[in-house]
Parts: sequence; structure tokens; C-alpha cells
Amino acid sequence: MKRKIAAILAADVAGYSRLVAEDEEQTLTRLRAYQAVFADVISHAGGRVFKTAGDSVLAEFPSAVDALRCAINVQETLRVRNQAYPMSRQMAYRIGLTIGDVVDQDGDLLGDGVNIAARLESLAQPGGICISKAMHDAVSSKLSVKYIDMGSHQVKNIPIPVHVFSVTPDARPASTGDHEIDSQPANRASWQPPLAVSALAVAIISAALAYTVPQLFKAQPKPTTTTAVTAAPAPVPAIKAPSPTVDTAPPQRHRPPRCTSGCVPTQEGSHGSTGSASASVIG
Repeated sequence: MKRKIAAILAADVAGYSRLVAEDEEQTLTRLRAYQAVFADVISHAGGRVFKTAGDSVLAEFPSAVDALRCAINVQETLRVRNQAYPMSRQMAYRIGLTIGDVVDQDGDLLGDGVNIAARLESLAQPGGICISKAMHDAVSSKLSVKYIDMGSHQVKNIPIPVHVFSVTPDARPASTGDHEIDSQPANRASWQPPLAVSALAVAIISAALAYTVPQLFKAQPKPTTTTAVTAAPAPVPAIKAPSPTVDTAPPQRHRPPRCTSGCVPTQEGSHGSTGSASASVIG
């Protein structure tokens, strides 16, 4: 009996029975095409498909890093292909990965490692990846992808709970040597200018800023200080008391009424009768 340590990948199609019931011929045709994608990517990653049954795929890898990188590339390639179909007809794989001791029996692998990988696959979301803690410990410091701790799960026919981590479906491996089946991810790469050109552009921009910024400060007028002047309140006109009225007209002399007859002249002399009056006093 030959034993070895290997990274095991298990995958199957989510909702495969429903897809077959809705359109059997199209589903089987697409299944063959998708399994060809699996075989190609696994081969380029240094792995080997050791069993297929219906929609399921089982593969082994000598490297845990290469196994996870392969799973991510497969999901990205199939995600792009599924965009050509409505959501209800998309064929999304779930993938489980672990690393462990397995038995090699004439090329077929047996043991807990294979069983755990199959149980992890059932916990993954359609288009997603789940890995065991052993797999996470082997790859977490080597691939810069996002891992989500899902805690421990009791899975079928495994006596010990399995600690599970999820790898986000849209995660991409950090290595630049990843094998790409679909050409679209390669087209997304942006053009990088040569280092000398970038350095020259930075130098020109720095020189322009060094000249322009001081000029802007010189051109700015000095701020003028405006002193707020508080207007004094308008004087209230004084109200003058009315002055007493002084009668400046000369006093009028009182003149007794003029006698017309029989009047006695006063000391001041009044206008009495001229002849007859004087005669009456003397006589």
C-alpha cells in the first residue's frame, strides 16, 4: 500500500440535476467543455485528474500553492464563460481543497484527504472555494488572496469537526506566472511605461511646480486690514424752552375822553371848550 502527502481538489456543478432536467443536450455539451477547462488548467499547474464521475472532478497536486492557484484560475475562467448565459442557465462549480495523507491504489487516491475535500466542496458557494485549516496554513503566507474564517463544521462521515476557510470567488493569485486559459483576464492588464520615462515625467512635473508655486504666491495681493470704525451716534438736538415774550412797544399815554361841554380841565390840560368854559369858572 503506497501512501503520500498530496493536495486534493474536489469539484462538482451546483444544481446539475436541475440543469440536465431543463436542457439535457446543452448541459452535457457544456459539461464536456468545462471539464476540458479543468483538465487543461490542472495539467499546467502540475496536477493530475485521477477521477471523474458525472459532473464531479477529483485531482491531486504535489503543491498546495499550485492547487489553490489552479482552483482560482478555473473559477475565473468559468465565470467569464457563464456570462454568455442567463443566471438560471449558468453552470457554476463549487471547489473544495485540503492537504493530507492519502493512499495511492493503482493511480486512484483513497483516504480521509479525499473525503474531506469532497465535504469542503459541498460547503462552498456556487463559483466559490472552501479550504481546510491545513490547506490554509500551507498557503496563507504565499498567496495574497482573501480568506474568510467559517469556523468548525461537522461534516458527513468525518468524526472530527473540520475548520473551514472560504476564498472569495473574485480573488486572484498574486503570482505573475499564473496560467490563464481565457484571454480576457490578460487583456485587462494596463500598459506600464518604462522606468526612465516615468522618472523623466516626474522630474518635469517637479520642476514645473517648483517654478509655478512661488509665482502664484508672489502674484497674490497682500491682504488689507480693514479696521472697523464704529459710527458715533448722531447728536440729539437740544430742546429749547420757549423764551418769555417781552412787549417792546412803547407804553401808550392814557388820554381822557374829550369833553364836549362843561368839562373841567385837568392839570395836564385837556381839550375843553375854549371860550365859554373859561368864563364859567371865573364867574
